[in-house]
Amino acid sequence: MTRPTLRRPARKDTLMTARPVARRGFFLGAGSLLATGALDACSSEPEAPPAPPKGPEPAEPTPVNTHEQFETCVSEVNAAVVAADKKMDAKKLAPRVSGSAADFRKAAYAMIEEAEEWKDFLTTPSDTLIVPMTTVSAEFPRVAIALVEDSAKEGVPFFMALQQADAKSPYSAWGWAQQAAGIEMPSVPNELVGSEAVAADADDLLLTPDKALALYAKVLSDGKDADADDLLGEDPFMTERHKQIQTERTELNTGVEKDEAATVKETYAVKEEEFAGLRTDDGGAIVMGTLLSSRTVSIKDRATMRYGEDNPYTKVIGKREFTKEYIRKFGTHVALYIPSKDAGGTIQPIAATLTTLGAEGS
Repeated sequence: MTRPTLRRPARKDTLMTARPVARRGFFLGAGSLLATGALDACSSEPEAPPAPPKGPEPAEPTPVNTHEQFETCVSEVNAAVVAADKKMDAKKLAPRVSGSAADFRKAAYAMIEEAEEWKDFLTTPSDTLIVPMTTVSAEFPRVAIALVEDSAKEGVPFFMALQQADAKSPYSAWGWAQQAAGIEMPSVPNELVGSEAVAADADDLLLTPDKALALYAKVLSDGKDADADDLLGEDPFMTERHKQIQTERTELNTGVEKDEAATVKETYAVKEEEFAGLRTDDGGAIVMGTLLSSRTVSIKDRATMRYGEDNPYTKVIGKREFTKEYIRKFGTHVALYIPSKDAGGTIQPIAATLTTLGAEGS
């Protein structure tokens, strides 16, 4: 019996890119977060400052951090990433880079060791702060979200999720998501006023943040039909990921009998330990989270999928012929805007950065 063969074009791999779709400037609409640093143009008016305190200085910092403090934090995050990238040493990320941001970088370094091409797909926020979104909460851990320039020339800004564990610890970044082009951004309270922290189960929004992130993961996994109530807006990241899957299916199965066709499925799950949420001027919220995904090509019995020559994935795996499955693993930091329950509307994905974490096959 002839053994069917599934062939993939060796000239390209549609899943190589770890960057978001848009790499040009970002949309500036009414109430947008502006890249000029002129906060009065995009924020509510600050309240009158309190009277100067009397007596000894407080033992702990005040809940609202200044623009200068966050500039220092962002600069130190950038310096840590640059130093770690130079040596390909994830240990150099601490203490300014933590959580999945550190885990993703470590995985990326392992990929680069096997195929140097992966170095081109690392994204790095610059040391330039655009807009800080700080919390008014005095409780720890404190969260903040900063809009930061891209280190790449003419790049697209990142939403950076920051957390401070206690009064003696510095803010550390656990993730950054690159802003989607062509999508209007909500306005946020002025840094001198600060934003209310939003819990993952806050129920005064169109959907609680944890459920909104779960819905986004579900739609990325299963398509728009998974959003029965049509609560989720389209975004470039979702569009591109779905397009890639369809392209891969077509390329894999061209000229292959239906009962011998390979299947392609990517499944996303929310990393529940990481969450940041801050209130916007209109009563909604900007929330950030982490998604982990795995894209699997399942090969039919007796069939073979092979590459004619090595690519960055096959170099990592150490083979380019597969008879059972071919798997790529990813981590994605995302930001969503969720309107208030009273305002209604749709949940809008506003940023995403994907990192390739590994590949395997048999």
